[in-house]
Amino acid sequence: MARMRNQENYDATRTRLLDVGEKLIRQKSFADTGVMDVLKYAETAKGSFYHYFKSKEDFGIEVARRYSEQQVEFARQMLNDDGKAPILRLRAFFKAAAVDMESRSFSQGCLMCNLTTELADENPTFQAELDQNWRELSDEIAQCLKGSDLATINLSHLSTAEAADWLLNAWSGALTRMKAAGNSDPLALFMKSVFKN
Repeated sequence: MARMRNQENYDATRTRLLDVGEKLIRQKSFADTGVMDVLKYAETAKGSFYHYFKSKEDFGIEVARRYSEQQVEFARQMLNDDGKAPILRLRAFFKAAAVDMESRSFSQGCLMCNLTTELADENPTFQAELDQNWRELSDEIAQCLKGSDLATINLSHLSTAEAADWLLNAWSGALTRMKAAGNSDPLALFMKSVFKN
């Protein structure tokens, strides 16, 4: 008789593997993160990885998807605060993201930026997933900007969707430069350039 799987234990182990995978991929890269490393740091039995994921690529997609869902949820909470004007919400969102980067000593960067740089033009599956992730985050920013005066952030010549994309593109570039600089200067310049006061 086949043994029944304990769903609670299964889910907890799968989550632990994803947690460790995100940390290792951020510290190193997807290519340099081995399945055995993930199992070791997750304190999970050797050989059990494929009980949870079909392949390393499937695992990477799940790490990226979960990270994106967390980022979109964070954006939703920050950008839908009706107690603040849209531009103030937007400023608070980027400020909170900068504080998160500071807590990591301005190293490791953004997982989405890292995976996009490493994999998007080499792996069509990752490219499609990452593009969708970026679009969902941009949509949250665009929703926040609807009805606001884009002139206050020097983007009145763009639609709200274009302004959201531009902000996300500029922020992603600042995050990449941050890793090279090892400090907050690129993020501070972004904030100074977009938000006048």
